[in-house]
Amino acid sequence: MRHEDYRQLLALEAAGALDEEERGRLEEHLPSCGECREELRELTDAAASLLYTLTPVQPSPGLRADILARVRAVDPSEVFVDPSEVAAPTKAVDPSEARAGSRPASFDARTLLRGLSLWRLFSLRPALGFGAAAAVVAVLLLGLTSLSLWNRTRTLSAEVASLSGRLREAQGEADDQRRQLASARSIEEVLNSPAVSVAELSGKKPAPEAHAMLAYDRSSGRAVVMATGLPPCPEGHAYQLWLIADNKPLPGRTFKADTQGRAQLSDQLPPNHTAPTFAVTLEREGGVPAPEGDIFLVGTTKG
Repeated sequence: MRHEDYRQLLALEAAGALDEEERGRLEEHLPSCGECREELRELTDAAASLLYTLTPVQPSPGLRADILARVRAVDPSEVFVDPSEVAAPTKAVDPSEARAGSRPASFDARTLLRGLSLWRLFSLRPALGFGAAAAVVAVLLLGLTSLSLWNRTRTLSAEVASLSGRLREAQGEADDQRRQLASARSIEEVLNSPAVSVAELSGKKPAPEAHAMLAYDRSSGRAVVMATGLPPCPEGHAYQLWLIADNKPLPGRTFKADTQGRAQLSDQLPPNHTAPTFAVTLEREGGVPAPEGDIFLVGTTKG
C-alpha cells in the first residue's frame, strides 16, 4: 500500500470504524511511520473533542425514516476496495512495537459517537456512515422521549400530591361542618322540647372563671352542654359530665375544651329526673364510674 492509502485509514481508525483486516495493515505501518502516528493522535483527540463542540439540533420527524431508506438503497459494490490490498504481503513486526503504536482493535461506540461530524467517514464508507447516523438519531430520539416522559411524570406526581393534600383538607372541613350541623340540630331539638329544663353551671376553685349552660330534656334524658373558660386537660385526662339525683352521681360522657377554653357536648342521660344537679369533674381519659377528680362546674336545673 502507498503512504497516502494508509493516511486515508487514519480518520476511520480515529472514529473506531476500521474492520479487522484494515486495522491489521495500519498497525503494521504505524511503528515505522512517525508522521502517521502523530496524525492519528491528532485525529483521535479531535474526534474526542467534537462531543463538546456540537450544538444540539432537534431532528425532523422524518429524518430517521429518510436515513434508513438511504442505507437500504446503498449498493454493496459501491464500497471501494483497492485490489492491491488483497495480495499485499505482510511484514513481521515485533508485537510490543505494534502495541505501542496502535490502538485496541475493539470497536469503541463512544468514539464513533464523538466523531459523527467527521465527513471523511461518510465519504469513505457511505453505508457505515449512514448506518451510524441512523443509530445515533434513534438513540437521541429515545433519550429525548425518556427525558420528556420523566419530566412529565415528576410534574404529574407533584400535582397529584398537591391535589391529595387539598382533598384531605376539604374532607376535614366537611367533617367539621357535619359535626357542627349535627350538634346544632341536637341542641335545637332539646331546646324545643316541652319538658326541657335549663341549668347554669358556675366554676369552682380549680377554674372560678369557667361557666356553662346546660339544657336537659326530662322526657328523653337528652342533654347538651356549652361551656367556656375551662383550662386545657392534662395529658391522659378529660372532663366528665355527671347527673346527680337522690345524692347518687350518674356518669355521662367525657369531653375536652379547645385552646380557647370552649367545649360543647351532647349526651344521653337517664330520663325522668326533676330538678337534678349537674357537675363537671376532671377524670381519667375515657371516664370513670364514680367521681374521683376535682369539680370544675356545678349547677341545678329549674323546673
